[in-house]
Amino acid sequence: MTTPPDLPLNGTLVLDCTRMLPGGILARTLLDLGARVIKVEEPGGGDLLRATPPLVGGVGAGFAALYRGAQSLCLNLKDPPDAARLRTLAKHADVLAESFRPGTMERWDLGYHRLASGNPALVVCSMSSFGASGPHSHEVGHDLNFAALTGALGPSREPCPLPVPLADVGGGLLAASAVLAALLRRARTGRGAFLDQPLAPAPLPFLLWPMAEAAAGGAGLWDRLSAGALPAYRCYRCADGRSVALCALEPKFWTGFLDLVGLPELAGAGLEFGPEGRAAAKRVQEAMGREPSAHWLEMAGERAAALRREQPGGGRRSSLTHSPLLRGDALPRRRQPSDAGTTGDLPGSHTPRASSGLGRAHRRHPPRIRPLLTARPCSPPKFRDASGVPSATVVPRPKKRSYG
Repeated sequence: MTTPPDLPLNGTLVLDCTRMLPGGILARTLLDLGARVIKVEEPGGGDLLRATPPLVGGVGAGFAALYRGAQSLCLNLKDPPDAARLRTLAKHADVLAESFRPGTMERWDLGYHRLASGNPALVVCSMSSFGASGPHSHEVGHDLNFAALTGALGPSREPCPLPVPLADVGGGLLAASAVLAALLRRARTGRGAFLDQPLAPAPLPFLLWPMAEAAAGGAGLWDRLSAGALPAYRCYRCADGRSVALCALEPKFWTGFLDLVGLPELAGAGLEFGPEGRAAAKRVQEAMGREPSAHWLEMAGERAAALRREQPGGGRRSSLTHSPLLRGDALPRRRQPSDAGTTGDLPGSHTPRASSGLGRAHRRHPPRIRPLLTARPCSPPKFRDASGVPSATVVPRPKKRSYG
């Protein structure tokens, strides 16, 4: 894989033994920072995200987006010979992430102490449901369970869950920050670490502000913001049926917006949430409804007003795929360009040089990577990188050379 030489994790080898979205978020974060990620998958299908619709070229679109640029290795970790292969690879890795129930890796002779005996600099991150210890450590849950447990669902979420998986994404991001901190400490001390990142409390960072307000008696700013009760912080529908999002909490932005819509007399009502606030919001809505969204956005651009248009209608899917913040190659598309002259290979077989992707602590004595990476095909068995979707990060076919 070709990565820019100045990325902070360039030269860092990550073994991803996780399953589903939390581990995918961790992997995506480390990949974007320059790490080489090898996705360790079980034979017979690999990660369940591979088969989660919609499919692009036979591979789940979510999996393709998360693991774009990664490599894949098929191992049955319950099988002692395959577990031994992972231990060998772990001797030369910087990070190993897993998401099994506590004690599972130990039963397979892959626990932290076993791995650290061969590589004291290894950082191991465990992403179980409730952590490695405590009364709930062997219980299993998923994102919606954890959102309910932490109070993220609120009082009126029946029957619909949240539009974003807070626990899965939050857990992956928290794991990424812990891994980066452990690598920073390792740079100073030379020691690896075992990181216990449970998923159950992962929504809590998103809830810190509302939880603090609730502990102080409630009725704070967060309650008003989330309810759309403030005229300066809400969405307004325009004449073309599209909405624009206004975020003008600072007085200078609110007064600038009022000059835009010709309502300077409402300067003191931006943060009002009672009858005065409702009356102000009604007047703003009437003004915004007289012109199309493009008119307001053009004027807002000229005056640097805090106004942004919601994405095209058609539901959340349409809004997300039309977001201007997405890079052109961030999401897999239904139609893919042909990859002329390239044939599919076994998972992980694209390894330009055995020593090029080894961890920073163990470059002098590379293992026999190639046999490990082509140990056993997953289903589907032919693709160019772990995502299965052609992209600019596809690893080229290696030239014949000796490994070891």
